[in-house]
Amino acid sequence: MRYVLICLSLLCLMSPCFAETTLERVRRTGEIQVGTDATYPPFESKVGEVYEGFDVDLGEAVAREMGVRIVWTNVSFDGIFPGLIAGKYDMIISAVTITPERAAEMAFSDPYYDAGQIITVRKGEKGIATVRDLVGKAAGVQVNTTSQYMLEKQGGVDIRKYASMDLAMLDLQQGRLRAVVGDAPTIQWMIGKNFSSLEMVGELLTQDRYGYVFRKGDADLAGVVNAALARVRAAGTYDALHARWFGQAQKPDPKEPSLAERLLPLFAKGLLWTVQLTVAAYLLALPLGLAVALLRLSPSRPVTWAAGVYVEVLRGTPLLVQIFFVYFVLPSAGLSLSAWAAGVVALGVNASAYVAEVCRAGVLSVDRGQTEAARSLGMTSWQALRFVVLPQALRRMVPPLTNEAVALLKDSSLVSVMGLTELTRAGQELSGRYADPLTVWPVVALFYFAVTFPLTRLAAWLERRFEAGRAG
Repeated sequence: MRYVLICLSLLCLMSPCFAETTLERVRRTGEIQVGTDATYPPFESKVGEVYEGFDVDLGEAVAREMGVRIVWTNVSFDGIFPGLIAGKYDMIISAVTITPERAAEMAFSDPYYDAGQIITVRKGEKGIATVRDLVGKAAGVQVNTTSQYMLEKQGGVDIRKYASMDLAMLDLQQGRLRAVVGDAPTIQWMIGKNFSSLEMVGELLTQDRYGYVFRKGDADLAGVVNAALARVRAAGTYDALHARWFGQAQKPDPKEPSLAERLLPLFAKGLLWTVQLTVAAYLLALPLGLAVALLRLSPSRPVTWAAGVYVEVLRGTPLLVQIFFVYFVLPSAGLSLSAWAAGVVALGVNASAYVAEVCRAGVLSVDRGQTEAARSLGMTSWQALRFVVLPQALRRMVPPLTNEAVALLKDSSLVSVMGLTELTRAGQELSGRYADPLTVWPVVALFYFAVTFPLTRLAAWLERRFEAGRAG
């Protein structure tokens, strides 16, 4: 027996040596998982389920050289690096600038694109050409990008951070900003697309180089990608793709449907995701919230205290932080959920705290004499709660629970940080792709209103009906 235990101990110690590396898994499965923020044309954008852009085409060419296929994961840029570290994908292809700070935490491929930051102003703006000219002025950047870090290093600039570059450009066009700083290729593309009242000024502020991003322990995968990238360059594929995406802009086809006509089916699909996510999360929140409410009404003080802590922690911390915790932090503890499952869990658990308070208030609103009368008839405490108290409390709980469903539907927009293409994320993707936020976001609002308005009317009707029933 002793020798068996020794052998098992040795196997446990040696198991890391036999653990499959990322490169080995990629070769075994024939797939490489890639994260990208598809709101950054002409490098990466997404229309429906189709990814397109220079980064996308070049990444596909590199994957073919490796003999594997890419599975893209669309994720907001402010969550793209935590997702890589958490193991949600194997590498990042998303116009990522190689910086010493990032290189200290992650591994990079050989540079594949030379770019630089540039300042954009409204046409006719005078006196702004360098970073020093922005001191004391409001300047827009995309969050967590090289332009943000550069302006922070300069100091004295009123930095406004945006989830996507098109929103920064819109604020500049409308006069809320004095300038926007960003990657020259993307800004040039957006100016030509829908921001003709803006212009780039001065010289390139930086000499940036883009690279693919890997986890620190995946140097072997980075080496294979570098070799494939070199072969793509040697074959002339890189130059052809560069000419396609950064050559002369194509004129729009007058026979193409309008932007609104192209957006409607894509938004309809995003709305379907939103409704499905909301329903799944609410089906989790209802029984969980009711259980927590009953625990808070327990005669046991430790149980009541624990349930109270549960409610206060969830109601006292932002939902966005909870989403980050479930999706990005839990994998380090060995619990890795898909984006869909993480969204359902985060939204459902958060909503359960509010449902619990609604249910607790509903139970407490029933006169205590009802319980005493039921007990005097020989019912147990559980029977009195189930057959007497809860049926009466339910009539009072339904209207606020319906309102909670409306709030949950709107809160579902926060899962866009994980890349789920619900309605808000669909808006981000399409706004970046067409550089037309003034068209995209009103349509998003109309779709949300089309769903929430019937729910709010239902809640009002139920409230009137139950009030009339109590009066009768």
